[in-house]
Amino acid sequence: MASPHPPSEPSSSEKGPVASTETMMPDEGSPKSPTLSQHGTSTHIEGAMTDLLLGAFLPCIPVALVCAVLLTIIFYYRVDLDPGWELLQVPSSFNVNNQTVLNELTQLKSKGGTSAYFVRFNPGLLVAIASWTAKIMPFLTGSSMALVAFFAGRRVLDATKSNTPEQLPSPHQTALLIGLLNESGVKPLWNVIKYRWQNHERIVQPIPIAFAALAFVVFDIFAIGAAETWFGAATKPVNRAIISRHDRPVASHGRGLDSSLCGSNIWQPYPCPSNATARCQYPCSITSYNFTTGGNVTQTKQAIAHAQEAAETLLGNSWANKIQNTSINAPADDYGDRDDTKFYFLGDTTAGKDIIDFLANTTSVTTSCKVVTQQCTIDAQNEGFSCPWGFNSPSFTFSGAVGVDPASTAASANDSAVGIQFFKDANLTKAIGYGSQSVELFSAQNPVHFMLWSKGFPPIDTRTSTFDTMTSGGYLKTDYSGDNVFMLNCSTTIYSTVYAWVNGNILSADHKQGWYPVRAPDTYGAIYSAPFAINSALGRLALSDAAAVAAYGTTPDKVADTFANAFSRAAVALTAGINTPVLNRLEQSRNDTVILTRVPKIPLYFLVSLKALYALFSLILAALVVFFARPAEAQEVKARLTVDGLAAGFFEPKKRQERAVDKIEKLYGEHDRAARRDEEGGAEGATKKVGIRQTQSGGWVWVIQ
Repeated sequence: MASPHPPSEPSSSEKGPVASTETMMPDEGSPKSPTLSQHGTSTHIEGAMTDLLLGAFLPCIPVALVCAVLLTIIFYYRVDLDPGWELLQVPSSFNVNNQTVLNELTQLKSKGGTSAYFVRFNPGLLVAIASWTAKIMPFLTGSSMALVAFFAGRRVLDATKSNTPEQLPSPHQTALLIGLLNESGVKPLWNVIKYRWQNHERIVQPIPIAFAALAFVVFDIFAIGAAETWFGAATKPVNRAIISRHDRPVASHGRGLDSSLCGSNIWQPYPCPSNATARCQYPCSITSYNFTTGGNVTQTKQAIAHAQEAAETLLGNSWANKIQNTSINAPADDYGDRDDTKFYFLGDTTAGKDIIDFLANTTSVTTSCKVVTQQCTIDAQNEGFSCPWGFNSPSFTFSGAVGVDPASTAASANDSAVGIQFFKDANLTKAIGYGSQSVELFSAQNPVHFMLWSKGFPPIDTRTSTFDTMTSGGYLKTDYSGDNVFMLNCSTTIYSTVYAWVNGNILSADHKQGWYPVRAPDTYGAIYSAPFAINSALGRLALSDAAAVAAYGTTPDKVADTFANAFSRAAVALTAGINTPVLNRLEQSRNDTVILTRVPKIPLYFLVSLKALYALFSLILAALVVFFARPAEAQEVKARLTVDGLAAGFFEPKKRQERAVDKIEKLYGEHDRAARRDEEGGAEGATKKVGIRQTQSGGWVWVIQ
């Protein structure tokens, strides 16, 4: 660098006195070849290897250390969440079809995506470890730019030797280069941009290289900080279920017909209701017992098998059995004529209370009904009714009990009543067990078709706007005695079902996952319909309750659906006594009280990648320096492209600058007393001082005093 012109003599216009005699700055001269320093031992400035090693490995050490510690903690404390048996796995709530770009970005920002590790480690400490790198990396910028300085020194040296001044930077550009190599942050970058914008001059190498390198370092450090913030925000403690599979099931949540009662032959002969000498076939859901009348006549009576358990289950008091239900949205022709099909089934009372997920067997029942009151004729002169498909009853109080004369069993016209009649067909044209001469009492078919009639429900005046739809359409009528009556055409289907019970619920029942119904054999129709067909006290109670609740519906569909669901529930309950526990098919235990740290994979590996990129940049840069920059020679220029080198070249005599030294500090004469004596002719002069003064033209110049 050229030395400034000697300062002019002070004048009266100059501000401030000059305290000592001024020394002229050294003149420019042709550079001489370096020679061995008189008081030194080396012809090259030392430190090239040190700068290379520091530039290559200093950024790598914290990056490698932090990433190694972070990943070691994650994988050491990682919890492998067993998804459990495939048939008991909860479907992901993430629906690709419902995702928009905004939703995806929001989820990526808040949760870091759907894929994550789960670890038993403090999330705050984990985030603190991950963020340590960004706190020290700004201080490592100088080591990376020191490598770039080798290229800068090589470029300036080669351009000077080849005598191509157009490839050399101007003084201003040299200042920009020194700023890029020795400063950090965005200020040196901004200075270069401003210079190019304001002056429109070509910027020569190595300034673009230094600019690109510093820009990369600054951007990468900024990106690492942003990634650490994202990682910290997305890494959170969560409550996750720990699942353990059972190789062999130990619990019996399933239910099935008792083989000792309902084996290969479900039928058993008992005396027919109206003819004790004849034998009728009863299904295994019906039992019999003998009783003695007042005339000491022993008779046989039929009842629900194990009625005590059936009653307790119906009323919700059983310690073993509990009625469950689930709804499935399916095409209407799959399970009847309704889109929303509700299944009722017998489950275990411990289901949902324990920590067991399971796949189990059961029998489920679903019923569909429609109101047919409007199609039937109510007798105006008596309590009977008739329907166009050929069925008629002398009274609404006839219960529909199989094998008995309808006229002989009618009750008082003032009684609330409910009756049921089973048929062989959905059109209700072939009644089963109707009349005292019938010997075929039960419907051994699946589905089971029946007609229901109700009298006395609802027990209110329905001539109000609330029931307009029901009364105006003929769906709700009044009989001879003034009671409200309605009639239903229903079909009940029984299914042998396998279901998946996960975390206290049927597994995704709305999507038909976890619910596998197969239509049961026809004999199940007889088993499940018989408790209603014999007009048992418990069956009659269940029918009355179902009709009473349904009667308050204000639309035909509401009445029909309410009764259908109540009937399905009652059918399951009345057969509870002949069902026994069945060992689960699959089983797994669940612990929902574990708090784990969720580490999202996308922010984690994005952060690690940015840190690795910074370390890789330093290693590649160091390798390029070794192969292309000849660092030992470039170190001479590199050392002078610093504040020390610039100050020594500006303020020290030319003779001292021409000396070969092993350290840039040795260019300063103030530390070399022996050299100063030689320069002063044997006398040790005072150390020169740097000052500044104003010139006559109003500018300012450096002075050495």
